Amino acid sequence: MGNQHNRQKSSVKTPTTSTIKQIQHSSDQYQIIDLDEIVEQWIWYMWNRTKTKSVSHYKREELLITINWNHVTFTQSDVRFYGSPPVRIPKSQILFRTNFTNTTTNEQLYIFKTERSTRSMFKFIFTHMLTKSSKSPIIFCLPDEIVQLGGGAKSDQSVEIGQDTIKEYNMRWNVNSQIRVAPHTCTYAELNIDEEEFHGDFSVFIEFSGRITATIATRQTPDNYLRFIDGNIIEIIRETMENNHHQLHDIEIIENDPPIVRFHMRGKCSFRYGIQQHVVLKQESLSTDIDLHIADN
Repeated sequence: MGNQHNRQKSSVKTPTTSTIKQIQHSSDQYQIIDLDEIVEQWIWYMWNRTKTKSVSHYKREELLITINWNHVTFTQSDVRFYGSPPVRIPKSQILFRTNFTNTTTNEQLYIFKTERSTRSMFKFIFTHMLTKSSKSPIIFCLPDEIVQLGGGAKSDQSVEIGQDTIKEYNMRWNVNSQIRVAPHTCTYAELNIDEEEFHGDFSVFIEFSGRITATIATRQTPDNYLRFIDGNIIEIIRETMENNHHQLHDIEIIENDPPIVRFHMRGKCSFRYGIQQHVVLKQESLSTDIDLHIADN
């Protein structure tokens, strides 16, 4: 089974009822269309319509269906992101803290050197989705403004179709600076990281066409199939829509030559990533406190 996609850059912008699952979650309506269930019901229909006397004695629970999606091609549109621009998290994250104490009568030179890391997080939650047994990834091309700042994050994020996913990456930070400490003074040094967050929505159109193949075997002898069935996925979806049109939201058949099935997949996303490091120095006299803030080191 193939999966194709365009690699244009994104930007942040302001069957039967059993096959459709409506889930109430956090006051949002979630919709799941299970392609395997749709195909499986069609296969049972074909089995009951065409089975011979030699296999008619088998009960449904004794039989096993294996669906092959290899001859169905899935493609996607560019993913669009919607929501307010990323916002900076008010409080910086302190990665490292140390101090340098000079009890002599002369100025002393110290080296403030360290390397630390933060975790960049990219979360994708599907609210209107297709699911199926075989793997088929969607490529999320992150907006330029997020990729440029979210060091360590890949521009293209691969997510399995309809599968909620959290991607995390290590982002490394380091400092190697000279710290001059006056006589009878203690200097506290911190490595701080500023982070941004983005919370929004995404949408992508999934299109597919081709033929499914399936075998029916007994559960006792799954390698010896009783029947081989194949069918056009377009016609299978068409029949399901005719029988359950009000249930198949966001799915349509585009009458091209050849026709394709199109589904509008939607969801929510949240990203968190570091954007800038700075060193904060606080100098305290062994007898008098003096505050000093040095930024963007």
